[in-house]
Amino acid sequence: MSGISPIPRKMSLLGQGLLLGCLTFALYVIPSGNDAYVAWPVIALFYIYFINSLLARVRIRPEIPVYTSIETLFLMFYFLLFINPYQLHFLGWTDLRNNSFLPFVYEEGSNQALLASAIGFVAFHLGMAMAGGSKPTPAKVQTDPKEGEYYAAFGYIVLILLAGFILVYEGAGLQSVDEGRYIKVTNGGAIADGIYLIITMLCIVGGSRTIALIAQRKPLDLSALLLLPIIAFWSARILIHGDRNSFFLIAIAAGGGLFTFIRRTSWIALAACVLASLVVYGAVEIVRLSQDRSFSGLLEKMFEDRPSEEANRSSSFSITTATLRATFDIVPERLEYGYGKYKLIGFAGIVPLVRGQLLGSDARLTNTAEVLSSYMLGPNAGWSVGSNLLTDAYMDFGGIGIPALLLLAGLFAGAIQKNAMQAPYSTRAITFYLLVLGNFAEISRYTLDFPVRMLTWTFLLFKGYDLLMRLQGRVRPGAPKKAGAGLFTRMPRRTLPKSSLPTGLRGQLRQ
Repeated sequence: MSGISPIPRKMSLLGQGLLLGCLTFALYVIPSGNDAYVAWPVIALFYIYFINSLLARVRIRPEIPVYTSIETLFLMFYFLLFINPYQLHFLGWTDLRNNSFLPFVYEEGSNQALLASAIGFVAFHLGMAMAGGSKPTPAKVQTDPKEGEYYAAFGYIVLILLAGFILVYEGAGLQSVDEGRYIKVTNGGAIADGIYLIITMLCIVGGSRTIALIAQRKPLDLSALLLLPIIAFWSARILIHGDRNSFFLIAIAAGGGLFTFIRRTSWIALAACVLASLVVYGAVEIVRLSQDRSFSGLLEKMFEDRPSEEANRSSSFSITTATLRATFDIVPERLEYGYGKYKLIGFAGIVPLVRGQLLGSDARLTNTAEVLSSYMLGPNAGWSVGSNLLTDAYMDFGGIGIPALLLLAGLFAGAIQKNAMQAPYSTRAITFYLLVLGNFAEISRYTLDFPVRMLTWTFLLFKGYDLLMRLQGRVRPGAPKKAGAGLFTRMPRRTLPKSSLPTGLRGQLRQ
């Protein structure tokens, strides 16, 4: 099945908007609790949207149906955090009240958490549909023969930057929060965190350039051949150090690039990748809490039989699930809405170090993760429960924030996907598509500003490269050409021979 997905055909955008309004209204009027009459309709609605995303068969390249689209991967992780725990609970396979990490799980917030989840995935799909990200591949695909020549130096610049930042990070003994939180050892503060994020970004950008070359049926140049082992080294390093989220950002971009731009995959391969990812995810969760942080230790945890106490231990996903329930106990009863404060602080991180300078080192409750941790664990807990996409929207703008901000997120993702459909061989289009694919696959467990710095800094990287190419007199492939003789274009002056002028006019000219 291809073409426009079943939901837009059978249900207009207006109908989906009406559904979104009804769900938002229900968020305010349904009483607190953990009721099956709320859970099962939401679970059923999710499966309708998820199956629709699989059957839509988005095609970025006309000849390759994509099972790993932005929306499909977004919904997969979304399901694990916000839908599956309630499904297992009402099937009698697990109990929400049993949690290895939290003293209190806020079970009474389940109804609101489920309704908020429904609002989120409906709004995200609606945004993608409005942006045209689910439409069939355009009949005319943009290609430019100058693409290879223009980006010939791009891979080498990424290689130099990636190798340089890794050497600085390792040579200075830096330890970012992402890899140091589990051993409670960090070094370098905001500078270490920024460099660590840039390295992750450059790994995705470098991998995307390699995928673009293969998609264009061009041989890998020296920069690509050198980038691949560096990316593999860094990916293995951060995985062993316990940062599975950054590892999966790189892995999802690589796998998504392979199955989107190079070769088609199958349901079996996709299912195998998902199962393998869950095994690795669970193994890293155990390894990062142990003393043996090695690749052999990771492999051992992946394939060994778990002791009963480990098998019964709650997944860290359950923490995120509980944070959404806790949200409705905290705001606005105990704490007022942020009214955009958390978003402004989050987006300020685009400019390196400015956030710390503006807030100071003693600032508290500056993001939704700090709010949740303070209220759920107490001010001196020593660890953070993190945040999630829906809490981040609700704490700033209340019930209207979830549909509004998730709709905007869907619009953005749809625009990026549509751009990739129109230029599936473009290095730039492939890079931004894979950045969004990886970030939006994981964004459910983070805040809305999670992908902003990486996307903005990548945009600036390409702009800097464009400037360098312009200085060399090269025009970017796909860039609009300068207008010809238009309304505001001054035409060159043309002198007509006098013999071609009327007799009366020649006389006036002589005077």
